Amino acid sequence: MELVPLDAADPTAMAAWHAAYHEAMVADVQHPSPWMLEEMRAQLLGESPGERVEAWAGHVDGRLAVTGVLELPQLDNLDMAYLEVATPPAQRRRGHGSRMLEHLTALAARQGRRTLLVEAAWEYDAAPDGAGTPNADFLTGRGFAFSLGDVKRALDLPVPEDRLDRLEQESRAAHAAYTLRHFAGPVPDDIIDALGELVGSLATEAPMGDLELEREVYDAARIRAEEKIQEAAGRLKYTTVAVAPDGELAAYTDLVLPAHDPGHVHQWGTLVRPEHRGHRLGMAVKVRNLRELQAAQPGPRLLYTYNAEVNLHMIAVNEALGCYPVGRLGEFQRKL
Repeated sequence: MELVPLDAADPTAMAAWHAAYHEAMVADVQHPSPWMLEEMRAQLLGESPGERVEAWAGHVDGRLAVTGVLELPQLDNLDMAYLEVATPPAQRRRGHGSRMLEHLTALAARQGRRTLLVEAAWEYDAAPDGAGTPNADFLTGRGFAFSLGDVKRALDLPVPEDRLDRLEQESRAAHAAYTLRHFAGPVPDDIIDALGELVGSLATEAPMGDLELEREVYDAARIRAEEKIQEAAGRLKYTTVAVAPDGELAAYTDLVLPAHDPGHVHQWGTLVRPEHRGHRLGMAVKVRNLRELQAAQPGPRLLYTYNAEVNLHMIAVNEALGCYPVGRLGEFQRKL
């Protein structure tokens, strides 16, 4: 196998790489969520102080047989590397995925990374840890350990207004002292530092199973850089925050509308600061964010969200909104 770095600025090479990646990611799951071509191109060509991303292609007899991605945090979690290997179905069981995984592992080790993290997807009805599924067994057979199980849920949009009205009324009294603030697109300057601090704490405040992550650094420079990448990717972010009486940001939630993946919406982060929990702020910000998105972008869509299986509180919020399980995602790690 010939392993070569991908030149994402080369339209032909980028299109071929993405076609192989996409074919691999949509196989064997009923609700896949692959990145679209322009989204992946923007990620690989964009520059962010928070991470360095490399893409690799594995060629066999002149044909692209496997793709790989290596993501290296640059501001935090400096002992970690995130890996992704995608092999189209026709190229599987030939050792191509193993060869790419070994290559990415060696690259990460040379950068001083000692913890490797990889995600794998499988159907909801399979074992919670993925045992017996091809993707999970591929990783556990190569030294990776299951560390956290997530459930992927879908929500049919638009959510009926009477349901949103009921949920808002049920939670209103608990957060009457808080103010909800919504914006679409870039983070307003007056809250960028506070929101960055809140977003960065998601890695340590949300359930992470056996994963040992540091708080992430989301300063203004990183947020603005990533906003440029998201704009190039055709993604529009809808954000609602809850502001405490003393002006502190107490909670936030993000929805992302992808221009190149019509018909879908992606729930990104949601977090309530620990000292502000118990006021039903998670429900409050989610209801407001959905109202804003549905008013601005009417029409049927399918929203996807992930929750750690042990995150019972947020699962209850999502199920009250109407979310239903459609798949599983496992997070695996290997110590070098």
